[in-house]
Amino acid sequence: MDIRGILKDRFLFFDGAMGTMLQGLGLKAGELPEIFNIEKSDIIFDIHKKYIEAGADIITTNTFGANELKLKDAPYSVEKVVASGVNIGRKAAGEKLVALDIGPTGQILEPTGTLKFERAYEIFKRQIGAGYDAGADVILIETMSDLYETKAAILAAKENCDLPIFATMTFQNNGRTLMGTDPVTMVFVLESLGIDALGVNCSLGPKDLQNVVDEILKYASIPVMVKPNAGLPVYKDGNTIYNVTPEEFSKEIGYMAQKG
Repeated sequence: MDIRGILKDRFLFFDGAMGTMLQGLGLKAGELPEIFNIEKSDIIFDIHKKYIEAGADIITTNTFGANELKLKDAPYSVEKVVASGVNIGRKAAGEKLVALDIGPTGQILEPTGTLKFERAYEIFKRQIGAGYDAGADVILIETMSDLYETKAAILAAKENCDLPIFATMTFQNNGRTLMGTDPVTMVFVLESLGIDALGVNCSLGPKDLQNVVDEILKYASIPVMVKPNAGLPVYKDGNTIYNVTPEEFSKEIGYMAQKG
């Protein structure tokens, strides 16, 4: 399936959340979700399969935090965790696409933090290389709040594989990322890096993201993707609950689709 060609002709549907699904299936606070790829792979497979059955065109691997910083105390290597995640996704997806999920490192880059750009690049390079070798179809860089870190991930992907690259950032109520990037700046910088699609994920509910999406659509010349939360989470009796209904969610996404 040539994803670059498909994007010119029709909409593609990603799957939904992984973390909340795992929490409902026994993931404990502080436990690394990515370890399930090896120790409880049947659970990950079943989640992927349900999303395929629901109509997803693209499965997102359970590798969001599978980098060497977050796995430093884990009994498995980055390569083993990532390869397992891609293999489970491929088995569940069949003819559908598998996107290698890449999240933030969990550290703040210089000059605000202490992580050097070159070090971030190497961390992403290792994660992406493992996913590429395992047979991923797409690189998905998501939930980014730092444009500089996003650039490190994109360059690591472009310079070490030939897969399509999607990148999304997460925005707050004020229309900016946590590190202060606005949608227009994001579009100009990410497009200049030569990726295949950009947009917003996580963040707020779809209704509250309409203005951010409007700004992105106004300036973007490549496909735009949107993966909102089902509203902001509410914690009740030890559980994370999202209050946006499927009907409300689909209505707002429909409005976005009509805008392009």
